[in-house]
Amino acid sequence: MNRLQKFIRDSLSMTSYEAKGVITAFGIIIGVLVLMWGADYFFSQKPQNLVISSPKMLDSLTVAVDNQTKEYNKNRTFKSDYTDTKTKTYKHFNFDPNTATVAQFEELGLPKFIAERIEKYRNKGGKFRKKEDLAKIYGLYPETYERLEPYITLPSADEASVNTPQAEIITQPLVAEKPVAFIPKKTEILAKFDLNTADTTQLKLIRGIGSGYAKRIVKFRDILGGFANAEQVRETYGLPTETADELLKYGYVNGTIKKLKVNQLPLADLRHPYLKFAQARAIIAYREQHGSFKSIEDLKQIKILDAATIQKIEPYIEF
Repeated sequence: MNRLQKFIRDSLSMTSYEAKGVITAFGIIIGVLVLMWGADYFFSQKPQNLVISSPKMLDSLTVAVDNQTKEYNKNRTFKSDYTDTKTKTYKHFNFDPNTATVAQFEELGLPKFIAERIEKYRNKGGKFRKKEDLAKIYGLYPETYERLEPYITLPSADEASVNTPQAEIITQPLVAEKPVAFIPKKTEILAKFDLNTADTTQLKLIRGIGSGYAKRIVKFRDILGGFANAEQVRETYGLPTETADELLKYGYVNGTIKKLKVNQLPLADLRHPYLKFAQARAIIAYREQHGSFKSIEDLKQIKILDAATIQKIEPYIEF
């Protein structure tokens, strides 16, 4: 510090007090510059609020976000040891989990380590008494169990409770009767039914549909507002193609569906599985700027609504 002061005094012919003043001034200037740089760096790390001033700006921002999302999903790779329905082909056939081999389990679509785990469980004395016991195997996905449930040759929990020894005693006749020949149960002939009014019990009559799939179909139908056409049932999450084919042999669509009053609903109520939040917000913004929608052609003026989306939501829109 003294050397610097002496250097300034000799170079600029200043007194000691003047030299100290120069050093102090430079120190203040350098400090201010450091603070400005630090503040700029600090505040640049904080998220900034984005103000959307027009529907056109909203359209452009949403398109940009969608493009980035598509690019991210395109470059993203997923690795998993469990390739139940994603990369493996499987067969459907009736089986008893107490006797099926590892190879048969693999044909049904189970990973080898799950099949070997079932075999190890049986070797240690484990036994499957009802269908639901298979779902307790560690690592078996609920979706996989739902797919296999209709093909398990064991009784379900409800059926097992009906066929208890106590129930047999209660229903046993008090008077001895002559033995009669066994008469096979008549095969039930399924009648066609409306997918928009069918309940889970009716859906479970279809081969390949258990309680899980039946509940999913009903839930998806309800959030849609009803099926506009029967093929929409294929969009039910996890429903195998062959099961949907079997269902469509008997299921049809007849009746009204719940519609969205696009000229009256606020943003909070303009909800539909086929409509993204950004698209619903764009509809509200366009309506506030241009007035009520007259027809589906007006919706086509909103750039964020592509042709595929408009085609899907058209049956559910009311003007």
